[in-house]
Amino acid sequence: MTRQVRRCRLAAASTTVLVLMSQASWAQHMFYREVVKDGRIYVFAQANRYEDFEKSGGTEIGVAITRLDYGPNKETVVFDSEDAVNYYNFKHDLPGEVFPKPKEPPKSPYPSWKISGLLFGDFYYFADHHDAKFDAQQGFWLRRAYLTYEHTFSEKFYGRLRLEANSNGLLAGGNLVPYVKDAYLRWTFHGQQQAWLGIQPSPTFDWFDGYWGFRHIEKTPADLYRIDSSRDFALGFSGPIGTKGVRYVAQFGNDSGNGSETDKYKVLRLEGRYEKKPGIVAEAFFAYGKRPSGQDRTTAQAIAGYQGKEFRLAVQYVHQKRESGQSGTPDVKIDIWSGFGVWEFKPKKATLFGRFDSVKPKLGSADAGLPGAETFDYLAFSNKAPFKFFTFGFDYSLHPSIRISPNVEWIDYDAAPDGTTVKTDVVPRLTFFWSW
Repeated sequence: MTRQVRRCRLAAASTTVLVLMSQASWAQHMFYREVVKDGRIYVFAQANRYEDFEKSGGTEIGVAITRLDYGPNKETVVFDSEDAVNYYNFKHDLPGEVFPKPKEPPKSPYPSWKISGLLFGDFYYFADHHDAKFDAQQGFWLRRAYLTYEHTFSEKFYGRLRLEANSNGLLAGGNLVPYVKDAYLRWTFHGQQQAWLGIQPSPTFDWFDGYWGFRHIEKTPADLYRIDSSRDFALGFSGPIGTKGVRYVAQFGNDSGNGSETDKYKVLRLEGRYEKKPGIVAEAFFAYGKRPSGQDRTTAQAIAGYQGKEFRLAVQYVHQKRESGQSGTPDVKIDIWSGFGVWEFKPKKATLFGRFDSVKPKLGSADAGLPGAETFDYLAFSNKAPFKFFTFGFDYSLHPSIRISPNVEWIDYDAAPDGTTVKTDVVPRLTFFWSW
């Protein structure tokens, strides 16, 4: 016998031993029973199922696979599982079968969460300014930095926590200190009807901010001139009215902005709007805020506009009455007319925009300056006279989330009530924006 033949025989013998050993191991861990009863064959691969069958006198089989005429003498065969089918097939020299696994139910997308951020600011130059502190000042500043955490609990519950930080816009220096901008829970309780609780956007200009679309360039008039705060701790409701593009917002809040409540007085805000894309947009807004010492505020606003595929425009009128609360002291009335146009001449890439505001405060029946205007961040208006505000520029997207915008803001003051003139403010800027 040659050495090569002996090697082949040794390899074949080794293979046979390994196969027999693996089958023996498999048999040790396998449960298998066949029971013939009432002209049927019952096949078990699960010991507990077999025990239940025996204890019940052959009446308990549970969920099973039944095949007619499958036995060697055309008996009906009942299997307790898919494994039992293949054990039976193996024993009776029948081909094995592959059973498709049942599809797993899709995993719920809830809860889910997301972290996002947004930054914008400018390289600014006060080419002309009525306040010598600002005149010829130039530099960089970060006007807004947002870090937002969003948590979707379920299809109906959503929460947001947003932190904001920004530079001192009055050239007073200091570090950027974050504070809570948003902290609310939103419940979609019926269809698209929603309830809001917590520090949330004010409907005074929340929708219009998005429609204007250039918050990184400048705030909308009601925000810029501090007609109302952009946030309030409130209970709010919003949703559609019918199916024709009409929506409402109702909000009952502290009237304390992002801060905690300090008094017993509250504000009620009501908004109704119509929006069609493309097509006409319109909004009506009313708010009444009860304040200490009778210094109540009543605000009304109307907006009309049109949005097309590559452009949008709008006109806005805002009126606010600030009661003095003191006998003999006239109330302050503020009237604001505004209009803007935006042309996206290269979709999602390049846009031209321009806006004009006319701000006419009155103290009683006499013209006046806008109260607190000298404390407005990043522009520091004069509070001595009514004024007209212009902004225009070009917005270019380097990336869907990165934009750069050369623009100019121009404030032209009317004659002050005492007959003096106020120097014009001219501020060229290169505005940057990015988000993630």
